Amino acid sequence: MNRQILTYTLLLGLLLASAITYASEIKVRTSGGTEKIAAIGTGNKTYYSLSELNKTLNGKISWVTIGYSVKYVVDSYVYLFTVDSPYFNMNGKVYNLIHPIKIIKGALYVPAEAFTPYLNMARAENITWDNSGNTLRIDAEWFNITDVAVMSKTNGVLLEIFMTSQLIFEVYESEGNWLNINFPYAKINKNKILSGIDKKYIRSVNAFQFDSSAQVSFRLRRGYKKYYHTYKPNPIRLQISIEDVLFNPDSLNTDVNRIGPDEKIDVIVIDPGHGGKDYGAIGRGKRTREKDINLEIAKNLAKMIRKDKQFKVIMTRTKDKYVSLDERAKIANDAQADLFISIHCNASSKAQPNGHQVFYLAPAKTDAARAAAQLENAPFLLDDPTVEGENQDDLAFILNDMIQTQFLSESADLAYMCDVEMRKKIKIRPRGVDHAAFFVLNRVYMPSILVEAAFISNKKEEKLLRKKSFRKKVAEGIYEAVKRFKAKYERM
Repeated sequence: MNRQILTYTLLLGLLLASAITYASEIKVRTSGGTEKIAAIGTGNKTYYSLSELNKTLNGKISWVTIGYSVKYVVDSYVYLFTVDSPYFNMNGKVYNLIHPIKIIKGALYVPAEAFTPYLNMARAENITWDNSGNTLRIDAEWFNITDVAVMSKTNGVLLEIFMTSQLIFEVYESEGNWLNINFPYAKINKNKILSGIDKKYIRSVNAFQFDSSAQVSFRLRRGYKKYYHTYKPNPIRLQISIEDVLFNPDSLNTDVNRIGPDEKIDVIVIDPGHGGKDYGAIGRGKRTREKDINLEIAKNLAKMIRKDKQFKVIMTRTKDKYVSLDERAKIANDAQADLFISIHCNASSKAQPNGHQVFYLAPAKTDAARAAAQLENAPFLLDDPTVEGENQDDLAFILNDMIQTQFLSESADLAYMCDVEMRKKIKIRPRGVDHAAFFVLNRVYMPSILVEAAFISNKKEEKLLRKKSFRKKVAEGIYEAVKRFKAKYERM
């Protein structure tokens, strides 16, 4: 009898042990390094925080029904989860994870091994879960078709497809002026290709990943009779020349220049916000001026970047000098910079708001983002009241919009990288990544972000901003993001 009781007791203990939930962490390995995000273990199952991982993946999480259902949107995929249920909806289809979704302290947790393959379907990178190493791998280098480019020639259009090694391919035509290039056994970086194409010379581009092949399709503006293809080295790329004697690139010329980054990420423009007659925000103690703090952070950042000798650094100002919107943009565009980073401090009429935040250019969706943009845009409106409603002809406006759209994905990615790195370096509230219509970002034709280091209107953060050590930490966070961006996007 005692032996039976002991057996039952041991079994009950094992069952209870398997149900115990314990706090943990997992590693997230990317081309830019390794991070850690929150995780929990339940028995032998690992859950990771999709809320924290989302800072890297650049998606959006929102409640559909408070306490009951959650929506997660990343790229073109929409996931609908029900709390404590293993069933979820992905783009209209229902799937079973076996293990239920969890909400812990407001964060969304998913079962690592079961959910990762579904997440991999949505992303351009190859995302895999290593159970033995408790590691989530996000590999952009997994692809062997990495990017495309389109440019004009005197007698037609040149298409380029970049790859990591020379691949076999076949070219075929289809209705609607489509030219299709199929690569057997290839893996394609679909999101990068779809977000980075200049559609000035073609109607559209598409990318497809099949089980045993990949395909890039270009829809040309008019019919064509001849095309030629050849491989080029350094970097390896397939060139396809489309002969089109009617094509006239001059007919598309406007005052909007075709400028921006090249394949190598090595020219960084740092823009210390405000300066000279434009003080920016003033701290509550009336001693701290935003223009001075911005310049000190920018100088720290420039020093770090130059010391590493991987980049050329250009600053829009190096002293207490007023620089107009046009001048800031001209400096960056003339340099054909690869990244533009504008340094600022946030401010509010209330004393409570606090924290650091990173923005990229897109229409504002929140009142806080709109307020931040209005704060930073105000000096430019005072200097030139016509700047908000600039008079552009239709074609110039469309081309400018295309240029901004071309760099939207990269700008958002840089913003999220910067947010992650600043969280590591400075221990104040992270306000996350947002987007708004900043004038200074709208005029530069390259991936660009605006960093709000802290709230100068908050007494505690004003004191931090006055400390050299804090300003240096802010700069370190931004620099780590720049290095991560280079590792992920540089072709050469």
